[in-house]
Amino acid sequence: MSYVDTSVIVAAFDKLNSRQRMAREVLEEGERKIVSEFVLTELASILSKREDMLLELSRKLKVREELIVPVVILYILRRFKLSYRRVDGYRRIFMIGNLYSPFATAVDMSSKFKLKTLDLLHLAYVKTLMEQGEGINELITVDHNFEREREIIKRELNVDVKILGSSSE
Repeated sequence: MSYVDTSVIVAAFDKLNSRQRMAREVLEEGERKIVSEFVLTELASILSKREDMLLELSRKLKVREELIVPVVILYILRRFKLSYRRVDGYRRIFMIGNLYSPFATAVDMSSKFKLKTLDLLHLAYVKTLMEQGEGINELITVDHNFEREREIIKRELNVDVKILGSSSE
């Protein structure tokens, strides 16, 4: 099963992105793919900045403006057969206290993986979802920042990183 990073979904809808076709093909493949609430949140943020598109879609679909972002996200999930998986629980971080589990995992992982915050959070979601029993064996992304961490991710989490448009893919 694959965890899909937000960047892949965004690339699939961006006509100017050179990896659009590749992103769509990967999303349309038959293998089971999951996304986290973090992906949904990033999508909502990206969509909300496209007010002109949302207004047009709202009118066209006859959906109230305040509901159009969730409607578009639902469309994306169904269009590409993406399964949303929720993370439950909190974990205690030494001398800090309880944090939402993916955030605690990100804090724990930060010394091993030298990634930007959003990338680290995606990786923390992968690990947390795996701890909840999801059989994730691959993280699919368009973000080349994962390239330098690919081997350690494989060694530490037993997860392959598929970077669309990478020379090693």
